[in-house]
Amino acid sequence: MTFSKLFNWFSGRKDAAGANVSSGVPKPFSVVISTPLFIEDETRVAVELLDAGLTRFHLRKPDWAVEDLREWVRAFPTEYRKRLVVHAQPDLVCEFQLGGLHLRGGQRRNNNRLPAEIPVSNSCHSFSDLCACALNSAYATIGPIFPSVSKQGYSPRRTPEEYAIIVAEWRACENACPLLALGGLTAANIASTRLMGFDGFAVVGSVWDAADPVAAFRNLIAAWRAAPKADNSRS
Repeated sequence: MTFSKLFNWFSGRKDAAGANVSSGVPKPFSVVISTPLFIEDETRVAVELLDAGLTRFHLRKPDWAVEDLREWVRAFPTEYRKRLVVHAQPDLVCEFQLGGLHLRGGQRRNNNRLPAEIPVSNSCHSFSDLCACALNSAYATIGPIFPSVSKQGYSPRRTPEEYAIIVAEWRACENACPLLALGGLTAANIASTRLMGFDGFAVVGSVWDAADPVAAFRNLIAAWRAAPKADNSRS
């Protein structure tokens, strides 16, 4: 699949083959990741985020038992499951026909457990991480770009200029997937990640720490779309 078709498929944009493109600035490829904790009505909020234009919702509960994760997915409306991505649980992806599997940097797709047609995304921290595990992936995240909102002490290892270089070098790779900024993103700083050339963003704390998570997400989208794109941007 070409990059443009892959990006359009995930982001909801319309290309010549058809899908939904609105006039003006396209929406970014957006991901909201769950917190590791139990949150009341989390499935309802996830659906509202998807209705508000979220590209993918990531279910990440590293300390939960598989059966608890299974119950969470069972409570999630069937018609939204193709936009639900689960972290580190390929069997759940297959069981419920979910929208994809997310792996940490350095982890690779297990071909024996996951059908080839199921999208896999990856968390990365460096260009070498991207090259090692994210070529031919559905998409990847890299960061932290700014000090994390949700993880105390999780701070950037590189400057914005260095991240912009990584994005540009990644775009030059054959079979490079969409690359999303992760870490410390807020409505006040997210415009700079578009200037760095990122295809979109992934967030945790800036949504879940807000009194109204859906409104906070909409503010992130608005701030992204208001920013000028970088010369090397694909969105």
